[in-house]
Amino acid sequence: MTDYFELAELADRMLTISDEDVAKLASVLDELDEGVRNELLVSDFLNAYQVFWYFFWYEPDILAAERLMLSSASSLSKGVLIEERDIYEIWFRVADALPEMVVTDGEEALVTFSGKGAYQDAAEWVDNA
Repeated sequence: MTDYFELAELADRMLTISDEDVAKLASVLDELDEGVRNELLVSDFLNAYQVFWYFFWYEPDILAAERLMLSSASSLSKGVLIEERDIYEIWFRVADALPEMVVTDGEEALVTFSGKGAYQDAAEWVDNA
Protein backbone atom coordinates (compact mmCIF):
# COMPACT_ATOMS: atom_id res chain seq x y z
CA MET A 1 0.00 0.00 0.00
CA THR A 2 1.35 3.38 -1.04
CA ASP A 3 1.92 6.05 1.59
CA TYR A 4 -0.97 8.54 1.68
CA PHE A 5 1.25 11.57 1.11
CA GLU A 6 3.11 9.90 -1.76
CA LEU A 7 -0.22 9.04 -3.39
CA ALA A 8 -1.38 12.66 -2.93
CA GLU A 9 1.80 14.02 -4.52
CA LEU A 10 1.53 11.56 -7.40
CA ALA A 11 -2.09 12.53 -8.05
CA ASP A 12 -1.17 16.21 -7.95
CA ARG A 13 1.65 15.67 -10.47
CA MET A 14 -0.64 13.63 -12.72
CA LEU A 15 -3.33 16.31 -12.70
CA THR A 16 -0.70 18.94 -13.50
CA ILE A 17 0.78 16.88 -16.35
CA SER A 18 -2.65 16.16 -17.82
CA ASP A 19 -3.78 19.76 -17.32
CA GLU A 20 -6.89 18.11 -15.82
CA ASP A 21 -7.88 16.75 -19.26
CA VAL A 22 -9.53 13.37 -18.60
CA ALA A 23 -8.22 11.71 -21.78
CA LYS A 24 -4.64 12.77 -20.95
CA LEU A 25 -5.16 11.71 -17.34
CA ALA A 26 -6.33 8.26 -18.49
CA SER A 27 -3.14 7.91 -20.54
CA VAL A 28 -1.01 8.87 -17.55
CA LEU A 29 -2.89 6.39 -15.36
CA ASP A 30 -2.16 3.64 -17.89
CA GLU A 31 1.57 4.23 -17.43
CA LEU A 32 1.49 3.65 -13.67
CA ASP A 33 2.25 0.47 -11.82
CA GLU A 34 -0.99 -1.52 -11.60
CA GLY A 35 -1.08 -1.52 -7.80
CA VAL A 36 -0.59 2.23 -7.50
CA ARG A 37 -3.11 2.87 -10.28
CA ASN A 38 -5.70 0.71 -8.52
CA GLU A 39 -5.16 2.66 -5.29
CA LEU A 40 -5.68 5.96 -7.11
CA LEU A 41 -8.85 4.73 -8.84
CA VAL A 42 -10.59 4.40 -5.47
CA SER A 43 -8.92 7.28 -3.64
CA ASP A 44 -9.96 10.74 -2.55
CA PHE A 45 -7.44 12.21 -5.01
CA LEU A 46 -9.53 11.60 -8.13
CA ASN A 47 -13.20 12.11 -8.71
CA ALA A 48 -15.59 9.45 -9.95
CA TYR A 49 -15.86 11.15 -13.36
CA GLN A 50 -12.14 10.76 -13.98
CA VAL A 51 -12.37 7.07 -13.06
CA PHE A 52 -15.47 6.59 -15.22
CA TRP A 53 -13.61 8.13 -18.17
CA TYR A 54 -10.53 5.98 -17.48
CA PHE A 55 -12.57 2.78 -17.69
CA PHE A 56 -15.08 3.62 -20.42
CA TRP A 57 -13.62 6.48 -22.52
CA TYR A 58 -17.16 7.78 -22.76
CA GLU A 59 -18.76 11.15 -22.03
CA PRO A 60 -21.98 10.54 -20.08
CA ASP A 61 -24.89 12.96 -20.26
CA ILE A 62 -24.59 16.23 -18.35
CA LEU A 63 -26.45 15.10 -15.21
CA ALA A 64 -24.44 11.87 -14.94
CA ALA A 65 -21.19 13.78 -15.51
CA GLU A 66 -22.08 16.25 -12.75
CA ARG A 67 -22.96 13.46 -10.33
CA LEU A 68 -19.66 11.77 -11.07
CA MET A 69 -17.63 15.00 -10.80
CA LEU A 70 -19.14 15.73 -7.40
CA SER A 71 -18.27 12.28 -6.04
CA SER A 72 -14.80 11.24 -4.99
CA ALA A 73 -13.37 8.08 -6.44
CA SER A 74 -13.37 6.65 -2.91
CA SER A 75 -17.18 6.56 -3.05
CA LEU A 76 -16.99 4.07 -5.92
CA SER A 77 -16.55 1.14 -3.55
CA LYS A 78 -20.21 1.60 -2.62
CA GLY A 79 -21.27 3.08 -5.95
CA VAL A 80 -22.47 6.34 -7.45
CA LEU A 81 -25.90 6.74 -9.01
CA ILE A 82 -25.30 7.98 -12.53
CA GLU A 83 -28.56 7.49 -14.34
CA GLU A 84 -32.27 6.95 -13.80
CA ARG A 85 -34.39 5.48 -16.58
CA ASP A 86 -38.04 4.78 -15.91
CA ILE A 87 -38.08 2.61 -12.78
CA TYR A 88 -34.40 1.67 -13.07
CA GLU A 89 -31.24 3.17 -11.65
CA ILE A 90 -27.75 2.59 -13.02
CA TRP A 91 -24.95 2.74 -10.45
CA PHE A 92 -21.23 2.87 -11.18
CA ARG A 93 -18.84 1.19 -8.80
CA VAL A 94 -15.36 -0.28 -8.75
CA ALA A 95 -14.85 -3.73 -7.25
CA ASP A 96 -11.50 -5.51 -7.23
CA ALA A 97 -10.09 -2.90 -9.65
CA LEU A 98 -12.83 -3.61 -12.22
CA PRO A 99 -15.60 -1.24 -13.29
CA GLU A 100 -19.13 -2.42 -12.61
CA MET A 101 -22.53 -1.10 -13.52
CA VAL A 102 -25.33 -2.21 -11.26
CA VAL A 103 -28.92 -1.89 -12.41
CA THR A 104 -31.44 -1.60 -9.59
CA ASP A 105 -35.15 -1.06 -9.28
CA GLY A 106 -34.39 1.56 -6.64
CA GLU A 107 -34.27 -1.02 -3.87
CA GLU A 108 -32.61 -4.20 -5.09
CA ALA A 109 -29.81 -4.94 -7.50
CA LEU A 110 -31.27 -6.66 -10.55
CA VAL A 111 -28.18 -7.25 -12.66
CA THR A 112 -24.48 -6.35 -12.59
CA PHE A 113 -22.23 -5.87 -15.60
CA SER A 114 -18.46 -5.62 -15.34
CA GLY A 115 -15.54 -4.75 -17.56
CA LYS A 116 -14.98 -2.20 -20.31
CA GLY A 117 -18.43 -2.75 -21.84
CA ALA A 118 -20.35 -2.58 -18.57
CA TYR A 119 -21.90 0.84 -19.13
CA GLN A 120 -23.19 0.01 -22.59
CA ASP A 121 -24.40 -3.42 -21.43
CA ALA A 122 -26.33 -1.88 -18.52
CA ALA A 123 -27.94 0.76 -20.73
CA GLU A 124 -28.97 -1.87 -23.29
CA TRP A 125 -30.38 -4.11 -20.56
CA VAL A 126 -32.52 -1.26 -19.22
CA ASP A 127 -33.66 -0.30 -22.72
CA ASN A 128 -34.77 -3.89 -23.38
CA ALA A 129 -36.32 -4.57 -19.96
